[in-house]
Amino acid sequence: MKLYNVDFPSKTVIPVAASLPHSGTYIPSSIAGQFKRAPQPVLTTIDWHLGKLYDFLPEMGVTVMQATHSKYVVNLNRGLNQPLFGPERLSVVSSEGGFESALYDRELDQSEIERRIDKYYRPYHRRLEQILQKMVRGFHPVYLLDLHSFCTETPQADICLGDVNGKSCSENLTACFEETLHRHNFDVVRNKKWTGGYITRHYGSLANVEALQIELKFPVYLDRGYSGREEITEWNTAKFRSTQDRLKKAFAEAIDCLLADH
Repeated sequence: MKLYNVDFPSKTVIPVAASLPHSGTYIPSSIAGQFKRAPQPVLTTIDWHLGKLYDFLPEMGVTVMQATHSKYVVNLNRGLNQPLFGPERLSVVSSEGGFESALYDRELDQSEIERRIDKYYRPYHRRLEQILQKMVRGFHPVYLLDLHSFCTETPQADICLGDVNGKSCSENLTACFEETLHRHNFDVVRNKKWTGGYITRHYGSLANVEALQIELKFPVYLDRGYSGREEITEWNTAKFRSTQDRLKKAFAEAIDCLLADH
């Protein structure tokens, strides 16, 4: 299986890219066989069906890159900092499943950690950087939207925008999305709980690139209650389609706002 899919615009390219690093579900059998058997770790705290939810982006001119593999293979939204193997919130190779459940009976060998980084992590980031650098040659600035979803009770808002407290992008980028999402009846907060992960911080630090993390709460687009411990197979519901329609309108207006003086 490919490590990622890139959906290129179906019309003129605009200086906006989107990354979906946590909506992949595939775990190679060679890695799944390393997970502990009892008690089984929770492997379902992923960003369910975001690729389908945001499938309107390429028609707007946005280049979309989506991971196919699970974050329990490698976490693409973590930097290559120590500990490389450890808690999910810190490490590129997580020792934990969801709800801090243990993934392994033992620590992974350094060779296994490095193998995963070389095989699954670096190719994704090389490709994403290539996409952005190609855009930078034709546009200034370029905008990266890092798209996620969440199931926690806090923040209570529908959407959390993370711009590293104003460090990963201009006020204009955050404000364009905040205002248009509000206009389409989404309750939006900034930098509450999520200020932006590695992708937002790293790519937002590159010359002529601005990055914004957008976190969408599960109940806003998924029909049934979700504890985080179950797989969500049902997605094509009236709520999903209604939310998608509102998002489509909001993103179109936000992009128009961004590019007004481009």
